[in-house]
Amino acid sequence: MNPLSGFFAKPGIVIEPIDARWAPSCEELHGASFAYGWSKLDFESYLSDAGIISDGALSGAGSRLDGFILSRLTPPDAEILTFAVDPKRRSSGVGRKLLERHLENLERAGARLVFLEVADDNNAALKLYERSGFKEIGRRENYYQRADGGRRAAINLRLEI
Repeated sequence: MNPLSGFFAKPGIVIEPIDARWAPSCEELHGASFAYGWSKLDFESYLSDAGIISDGALSGAGSRLDGFILSRLTPPDAEILTFAVDPKRRSSGVGRKLLERHLENLERAGARLVFLEVADDNNAALKLYERSGFKEIGRRENYYQRADGGRRAAINLRLEI
């Protein structure tokens, strides 16, 4: 093995809390992930709210946001409001690492039950949540509207931590 191989290795991602300074990056990632993305002002509001737990997957020595997750904490409950990963970084483990750390942070903050909704056709997210222990507790038909006018059901999930 080359002793210098580790020296030139690309640095991994770092998961840490994010604040309103990251609103423009959140807006961009959200817009690339959902038919109706949230605005920079929406993110500034959420990321400034004391009741919101927000974590980001940072790379490039902390200069680039590769993913983020925001939850509203009302102990003993928490609700994941949104979760997005850069399309170029999907299937690389970023989402899994980000969700794991976020759930740890929610538990540390007093959450015992975590809720979320996900579109019934978002197979990658459904698989990630299932692997993380979330269980289906309900369904809302025709909840999400797509850019093409179609509608999809929302699957309601819950995790006991």
